Amino acid sequence: MSSPMARRETVRDIEAICRLDLDSRILRRRIADRLTRLIPADSYCFSTIDPMTLLTADQVSAGLVPEAAAAAAHNEYLVDDVLKFAALARSEVSAGTLGAATGGDPESSHRYRTVLPMIDARHELRAGFVVDGRCWGVVALFRGGRRPDFTPADVGVLRRLSAPVGVALRRAAHRAPDDTAAGPSEAGVLLLDQDLRLFSENLAAKLWRDELGPSQAELPSAILEVAARGRGAELPAYGRIRSRSGRWLSVQASPLSGGPHPAAIAVTVHPAPAADVAEILLLAYGLTPRERDVLARVVAGLPSRTIAVELHITAATVQDHLKSVFAKTGVRSRSELVATVLGL
Repeated sequence: MSSPMARRETVRDIEAICRLDLDSRILRRRIADRLTRLIPADSYCFSTIDPMTLLTADQVSAGLVPEAAAAAAHNEYLVDDVLKFAALARSEVSAGTLGAATGGDPESSHRYRTVLPMIDARHELRAGFVVDGRCWGVVALFRGGRRPDFTPADVGVLRRLSAPVGVALRRAAHRAPDDTAAGPSEAGVLLLDQDLRLFSENLAAKLWRDELGPSQAELPSAILEVAARGRGAELPAYGRIRSRSGRWLSVQASPLSGGPHPAAIAVTVHPAPAADVAEILLLAYGLTPRERDVLARVVAGLPSRTIAVELHITAATVQDHLKSVFAKTGVRSRSELVATVLGL
């Protein structure tokens, strides 16, 4: 069991990592490496989250088998279970163990019975990284049966790290994409069966999957999660995911009817519209609700006097809000601001 001093040192070290200007994947791997020195784990997955949809945007992991991804997505979105990531994202309690969540009866958890055996695990610790009421990432640590369960002290470390890691993940979300990998020009289309297994796709879909990063799994977990949510839904499920180059992509999934595969799920992948990216960026820059109100009107081309009238504030107050927005987004003018938000 770790000492209080070791826990404090780990929290300080991770807070220092969070202050660095790192790419999201590098950031998460460095945090995981430091965290698992204090809290040993046989495997982990550390995902960024779209704060609007609460779907996975990107995942880094270690020690997991590819075939567990579909089972995990099925459990997360289609089965009643404890300690779901979406629940952690909305809860004041940002971390917990599967053992505690089941009252010491892990066998009552569908995830314990179906997903954990696939990765040879018996214990799980989950946490959400939340700041200003928005979740920007989640982590799950796993241990095999020969190790003891995670302790309340381990849970406490993750809870203390929720806000600082959330801030770092939020900041990483507005890093500019690497333009060296443009991806295909057309939408990718994939057809999945009811078990979320791929049975057909067009060439663009294969290229988009490559853009999402090399993986031993047939499909990236982010696509599987949207597909799981869309299975059996009346309306298409929608998610935003981030590619290896940092580009934001839109993913939609909906069930098909008729044809040779009546239970098939159609999934489309394409570059996210500018408005969708702007929505993420407004949250990622940590703007206040009033600053977002002002920015939305600046993007619409309204002058300061008109913005002041619409928001029932003075023109001087509009300028004060704009100065704050400029500082948070690192720009110097309205034109730079609009170009940054819209990715122009």
